[in-house]
Amino acid sequence: MADANSPEPSDGFPSSVLDLAELGNLIEAHWPRLVQIVRRRLDSSLGLRLDPEEVVNTAFFDARRRWTTYRTDRKVSPFVWLYRIVNDRLIEEWRTATRQKRDIRQNVPWPEQPSVDLGLRLVAPDTSPTQAVVRNEEVALMKQALALLREPDREVVMLRGYDELSFLEIGELLGIEENTATVRYVRALRRLKDTWKRLTGESRR
Repeated sequence: MADANSPEPSDGFPSSVLDLAELGNLIEAHWPRLVQIVRRRLDSSLGLRLDPEEVVNTAFFDARRRWTTYRTDRKVSPFVWLYRIVNDRLIEEWRTATRQKRDIRQNVPWPEQPSVDLGLRLVAPDTSPTQAVVRNEEVALMKQALALLREPDREVVMLRGYDELSFLEIGELLGIEENTATVRYVRALRRLKDTWKRLTGESRR
């Protein structure tokens, strides 16, 4: 007799050892990249409370519950599917760690300092970090420039430059074509550079 607590196939769990092995292989193949993404997404304070490996570990159980549905209708690549699950898990863990009220519109904020550093690398790659006064001024301006970007623009810049997703993966994640994702990124980067030039008083090239 089956255990009353055993998950039924309708629960979404792998229905066989082979199914579970296939899912395990997918997790193992993408494990290092997913852990690195979570590690970068956690700022220094949350990094003390949340372990990136534990976040991905917990996401594995979430993936098990969704596996049958995904295996039946694979609309995106395995990595993008896992990325979404890990991101959902990170949102839940972040809310718990920061005691945020549940809000489905609320995502994990991109860590501020790394986001600013990325922005500066994209628009001012020759900036010298040893020039403390100039550096502090540019950091403040970059915070302002990023805040002025529309959320879709900021998202695609961060997905590409921070999470290091390919344009194909970004397209899958956002439900758009790869070429559209590329164009969206190029336009977003141009808007960031234009905003930066406007804030710093630089003339447009």
